[in-house]
Amino acid sequence: MKYFTAEQYRKMQIRGFLVFHESEEDYAADRQWYVENDRDYEAESLAFYSYLEPIITRHMPQELQEAIKRGEGDLKRMGMPSTEFRRKAEAWKQDLEREWEEARDAYWTRYRRVESKLPEERSIIHRLHDARVIAATVSEDEKSIELLLDCSGSMLGHAHLFLRFEGVTHYEALSPLPGNHWLYEELDVSGGGFELRALLDSGSGLQHMNELVIRASRVTAVSEPAAHESSSDGLD
Repeated sequence: MKYFTAEQYRKMQIRGFLVFHESEEDYAADRQWYVENDRDYEAESLAFYSYLEPIITRHMPQELQEAIKRGEGDLKRMGMPSTEFRRKAEAWKQDLEREWEEARDAYWTRYRRVESKLPEERSIIHRLHDARVIAATVSEDEKSIELLLDCSGSMLGHAHLFLRFEGVTHYEALSPLPGNHWLYEELDVSGGGFELRALLDSGSGLQHMNELVIRASRVTAVSEPAAHESSSDGLD
């Protein structure tokens, strides 16, 4: 990925995590909601923090990390953070948001320059967020690749989608695709064809995200009702 990188995505998960209770009353009400819904507030808060902790440690400014160690910033949701920590955390969140917006704007600026040279299926590919890869099949000569996706959770609605790439000159994925959830994609021209780059959630945590790259001369897209889910194994 050139714009929507895995590191960019990881940092945005921290941004979404840095949401604090507005008051002690709000904090108490939140805990009570967990009790009423038979959920363990402390266990879930600690589990989510543990999930993000390696990313927080790698990216959060040292000043904020030191404040957490002093007890000024409670990211485990066991209390209220200090006013000063909250102010600094909000400022850093704005920096992260600007960084993401710059990457987004850079991608779409590039995309508009080459849009007319990209396949007509580009609008479909740009609506795959949250689709799940069911299978990935590579032909024996590696010149064609078919992806079968469950798009019921995407902007495409309740349907399966077959994406068939032909004239393939390059294909790579960091790990097997079946079971992955589609996050972000980038389309660009490449030689006489196009290049698709996609960032996927592999289901193995933020530290082990998947990336897909396909360079091809053309792509076709066919949708069908999701009731006929294929049971075939993907080849990666």
